[in-house]
Amino acid sequence: MGDPADLAGQFPARLRGHGPRRAEDTFSPLPAQELNGTKKTERHQEKDGLTVDQFSRRGFLRTTVALGGLSAAGLLTACSPSSGGGSADGGKVVRTQLSWLKTVTFAGFYIAEEQGYFKEEGLSAPLLAGGPNIPDAVSVVTAGGADVALVDFGALIKARESEADLVAIGAVFQESPGGFVSLASNPVRTAKDLVGKRIGLSPGAEVMVEAILKINKLPVRYERVPVGAGTTALTKGDCDVMACYVTAQPLALEQQGVRVVSVTQGQLGMPDYALVMAVKRADLAADRARFVGYLRAVIRGYRHNLKDPALGTKLAVEKYGKDLGLDPAAARRENEVQAALIRGATGDRGLGSIDPDRLAGPVYAGLRARGVSTLPPVSSVLDTSLAKEALVG
Repeated sequence: MGDPADLAGQFPARLRGHGPRRAEDTFSPLPAQELNGTKKTERHQEKDGLTVDQFSRRGFLRTTVALGGLSAAGLLTACSPSSGGGSADGGKVVRTQLSWLKTVTFAGFYIAEEQGYFKEEGLSAPLLAGGPNIPDAVSVVTAGGADVALVDFGALIKARESEADLVAIGAVFQESPGGFVSLASNPVRTAKDLVGKRIGLSPGAEVMVEAILKINKLPVRYERVPVGAGTTALTKGDCDVMACYVTAQPLALEQQGVRVVSVTQGQLGMPDYALVMAVKRADLAADRARFVGYLRAVIRGYRHNLKDPALGTKLAVEKYGKDLGLDPAAARRENEVQAALIRGATGDRGLGSIDPDRLAGPVYAGLRARGVSTLPPVSSVLDTSLAKEALVG
């Protein structure tokens, strides 16, 4: 989780993308904004030289337009407890920099707080909201404003170039929400279906399109139609398919009674994790138990949310995201749809975890296709031991 900062306030923030099933029956928590610009198309052929910047969290979120961007919330260093410090009730503190506004995307965190899961681990766990004008989560954590950053692996790897030594300890979403939506009358269900199509893309989203075509050994041939975060270009016929977050535009279209087909980038051969929980390696070495407890509480929160989506929805709408004006029915639908992304292929038994072989294999292959040329050994950016311990506990 995304991400969708440019879309009326989603995850990205909803970072999601729907697992094996198509989101033909989805719905958006917030009304989509019709922000499409003037129709203009560009014929794209294969090109090289994609940069890491093109795949940064912010870039990807803006480009796929949908989900409430995974950008982070304010540094808050001056007013927040220091890393690992004590809370007012004597517990240890773990501050989480959310990737977007407090939407239903983060329902598991809300439940972990309200049900006392963090407290049972001896933790106080403030949730710092993100937003369009906030520094990225990596910057917040490296500056000492938070202890856990919700990011993607592209951003985590890029951070290493700036000597930000962060390590991933788990991920909320086993599948990225990035994908494509098309009308049911002219569906895109496979990577091959993208070839030759008029594809609605926000700036930079062509990186994802071309990476998917390359991974599938297909000709990089399509027509780029610049669009904003809305869906007008698709419904008016200006494009055949749009890049999206499958928990955003497809749901908004279904809400309008439009029959659509949506697929995630993972279904098209380019899987990825989303809302990866990253911490400073030094902080992890200093107090590993603190983060094991944190991860265990988060996993319990999302497990509870999967069993009882009504509670997480209620907390998002009535408490944590109260000022956002979230629609209860739409938020509930989004929460139900994102469940497939949170479970992934491993189901409940793998909640919160990251498979090192999957990361080194198809996820890294996707990063290479997007232009990330230097990829560190998985062991240097991932510590799987915390999730294993948390899941056993």
